[in-house]
Amino acid sequence: MKTTHHLAALLLALPGGAACAQPQPGAIESVLPPALASAPLSELATRARAAAPRARRAVFYLRMVRPEPRARAALAAPTADAGHNGVPDNPAVPGMPRVSTGGTVLNFDGVGAGTAAPANVNAAVGETQYVQAVNDQIAVYRKRDGALLLGPIDSNAVFAAFGGSAGAEACRRSAQGSPIVQYDKAARRWIVSQTAAGAGAVLYQCIAVSRSPDATGSYWRYALALRGAGQAALAGEAFRLAVWPDAYYLSLVTFDPAGDAYRGARVCALGRAALLAGARAVVRCRDLGPAFGPALAADLDGAGAPPRDSPNYLIALDFGADGRGEHLILWRHSFTRDTLGAPVRIPVAPFTIACPGSMGGACIEQAGAERLGALGDRLMPRLAYRNFGKRASLVVNHSVQQPGAARDGPVGVRWYELRDEAGALALYQQGTHAPDANSRWMGSIAMDRMGNIALGYSVAGGATPAGVRYTGRLRTQAPGRLEREEVVVNGTGVQHGAAGRWGDQSAMTLDPVDDCTFWYTQQYIPTTGRFTWRTRIANFTFNNCRAGPPAPPGR
Repeated sequence: MKTTHHLAALLLALPGGAACAQPQPGAIESVLPPALASAPLSELATRARAAAPRARRAVFYLRMVRPEPRARAALAAPTADAGHNGVPDNPAVPGMPRVSTGGTVLNFDGVGAGTAAPANVNAAVGETQYVQAVNDQIAVYRKRDGALLLGPIDSNAVFAAFGGSAGAEACRRSAQGSPIVQYDKAARRWIVSQTAAGAGAVLYQCIAVSRSPDATGSYWRYALALRGAGQAALAGEAFRLAVWPDAYYLSLVTFDPAGDAYRGARVCALGRAALLAGARAVVRCRDLGPAFGPALAADLDGAGAPPRDSPNYLIALDFGADGRGEHLILWRHSFTRDTLGAPVRIPVAPFTIACPGSMGGACIEQAGAERLGALGDRLMPRLAYRNFGKRASLVVNHSVQQPGAARDGPVGVRWYELRDEAGALALYQQGTHAPDANSRWMGSIAMDRMGNIALGYSVAGGATPAGVRYTGRLRTQAPGRLEREEVVVNGTGVQHGAAGRWGDQSAMTLDPVDDCTFWYTQQYIPTTGRFTWRTRIANFTFNNCRAGPPAPPGR
């Protein structure tokens, strides 16, 4: 039976179809009109600063995601896509060497707390710039030395002077928080997106695509109305964006705007080529239904594109009313062919989600203060995809109760690598990172061009204020093992009065120039208070990663 989740879902979609892919009824198709080029963002930011300040929400409360009961038989039986359960769940090993990076290179504070919680920090790295999105603000940094180039500015500054339609007006006037930033490496373009509330309870997703590799330059701008069947209004949460060759994939979870009743996960695919040109763009949205909770879509890393006509991968957690599970759920989705494959289970080592007493809510201990939210009911961004030629790898993580811990006890990070060889997706390795009694959660994971893996996360405990750390593994090490962690920044305070809100995400991304340098951003607590969190930005490289052709498809 499917049970209570919190919120958040991501996306899937794209070329070609797996053998199980079938046309799905009920796709909601819309067309975005051609865009007009904006003034440079540096100029729009100046206009926005001169405007009257807008009201801000103090705490972004979390709607509960409560999928309907679903019979297990509704999912397809294990197939070649189902992986296998013989891969051990390897715990942290005290004898492992310290993570092979030599520490961080740049390590500095990003956007500060302002007046709201949670941070909802995400970011992307381009050729010369690093763009961070935090709560309802964005900032642009110089990649070389971390110098601030622009901001922090309100995220809707990207849509200043945007008009001509109800959606454009909503994007210009409203900012619901949770901006998203992505960098399309193949096209050398930035994507900035945010949510806006319009008249008549219509929800819009505002999308801006840069016209150059400069994040402070001009953008093509669009407004997508998110409606249900029969043009009914929807409420939405947990908007995420992934890059794939044919489309940008926007995912979310939807609710009844009147009573917050859960409607289910939704996936929208936005035609990439059209958006890059500022042209008329087709958007196809599909509702996965109220029986499934949050999901993530594959997000492309590296210079190697997926195989021709490869669909995107959409993956979610599957667990029961007690918070216990032993499967991931996989869909394959094609934007080009407008198909969505049947859901298939991938067996993994048994787990109990973090904070099962509140179905993934707030149970993370910090020194003498309120418990922090774990979001243990979902996979954490990103589902990072990399093609090595003979095989492709996907890495992802989620927060789990530490093995042997009491219910709602300390939390660790469960991570997975799945491999697709000749079209068959299978679990290759997995592990649970919980080296001591402190909780580690809200992780983000990625893989470099050599096949090394880096995992960043929050850390906190009864005597450990919330800080930021990372670990990783060389591709030549035994499967399932992570090296001893490094500190990005230690916390020195505790959070209170913020309804336990923490996260809702962090971001581990790869530098597109060398495809070796990891950039990680996450929040931490420097001083005790209500909205005293700050964000940290750090980068590092594994000692064995060098520029050149991709590593051979070994471990």
